[in-house]
Amino acid sequence: MNRNHAAAMFIGVLVCIPLLALYHFGFFQSTAEWFAGLYARGFILPQGGLKRLVWLQYGYYTVMAFASAWVCIEMLSQWRRFAFLLGGTFLTVTFACVMAMSGILFEPVSGSLALWFAGIAGIAVGGTVNGYRRHVMREYFVGRLSTRLFEELADLGNPAKMTERREITVLTCRLLNHVEMANGVEPRFFEELTTHFQRSVSEFLIARGAYLDDSDARQVRVFFGFPLVDEHHALHAVQVAAILRTHMGVLTREIAQRFGKKAQIGVALSTGQAVCGLYGVSHFESFSAVGDAIDFASQLCVLNTAYGSQVLISARTYALVKDNAEVRPMEMVCAAGSSQMSEVYELLAEKGTLPEPDIRARDAFWQGVVQYRKGDLKQSLESFKNAAIEDREDAPLKYFMERVEAAVKEKAVPEKETPKHSRKLAAT
Repeated sequence: MNRNHAAAMFIGVLVCIPLLALYHFGFFQSTAEWFAGLYARGFILPQGGLKRLVWLQYGYYTVMAFASAWVCIEMLSQWRRFAFLLGGTFLTVTFACVMAMSGILFEPVSGSLALWFAGIAGIAVGGTVNGYRRHVMREYFVGRLSTRLFEELADLGNPAKMTERREITVLTCRLLNHVEMANGVEPRFFEELTTHFQRSVSEFLIARGAYLDDSDARQVRVFFGFPLVDEHHALHAVQVAAILRTHMGVLTREIAQRFGKKAQIGVALSTGQAVCGLYGVSHFESFSAVGDAIDFASQLCVLNTAYGSQVLISARTYALVKDNAEVRPMEMVCAAGSSQMSEVYELLAEKGTLPEPDIRARDAFWQGVVQYRKGDLKQSLESFKNAAIEDREDAPLKYFMERVEAAVKEKAVPEKETPKHSRKLAAT
């Protein structure tokens, strides 16, 4: 029995005992006689008049007391609580009329009193219970969720419902050259720099619906689809990541102006099954998730260093958002500890937001990757050259052109069954 059920039982008993005492001392006798006269004037009653069933009166107000207390504690909306009480009163009066036409004297006052007394007590206790529940949940989620999402989560009631296996999308934003920066500035300046990075990125992501799972001097990690269930978690994560590209440019300039250092920031998204729940002990408890998608996002994020890219997404994420995102393929990768190869994509923008020159460049790049994998190196190099946009630096394009040029010089033609550009990711 949980806290709310115990409170409802206690309220029900407190309401029923005084009503039983009032019945015993005949408090409702005159009320019953008045209703008997009212029924005689308003209805065609059976021959023999009305007979009283005391057990029916006791049973009815007992059920109404417990039901009213439980509903008013569990229900969060105030207007729905009072709608229930008014509906219950109407039901009680209607039931009394039906009983009268069946030859049974049933006065509705005791049932209505039980309904309202228990309901008002339930509303008072419910406010206390819900307030306590919100206070407990606030300890876990303050600073990790936006105010709007916290209110939605608190309204759901039981935090234990978040302990389950579900698919989520993980977004990791990493300061790729944090070791270099740590060795190049004074400790107090590096502390300020990483704090600025963490605050800027985490506040940006939280404001857009993410759940902050972890934040340290290296990276910020957030979840979409947890703790609140979101069937479009991958789409929402990609939409946020597309906007985050612009924010990272602003953040990089701020760090350069304030600390005199060029920050390299990379983002990666990975979607997969995770075991969600409350992990840790004592003051170190927090709601989090465990799964391959979390580790893969961290490994994938580091890969931005090799390509010079900004945002990479996993094959599963791309499969869920391919109709809503502009991407281009990178390499086939294998996660640390796994033997399965999967495609990696660079996120360029939301669907339909790329300018026409960028679309042509993206298509030429894609064609170059396909040709490279087939071993058609000369055509691949030509496609990559067509993917270049004048006066724009494109690090991933440069990476692939150098790979193709090196392969041409070495006359290295890949086997048909094995992708040429593939790599094993390192654990982070």
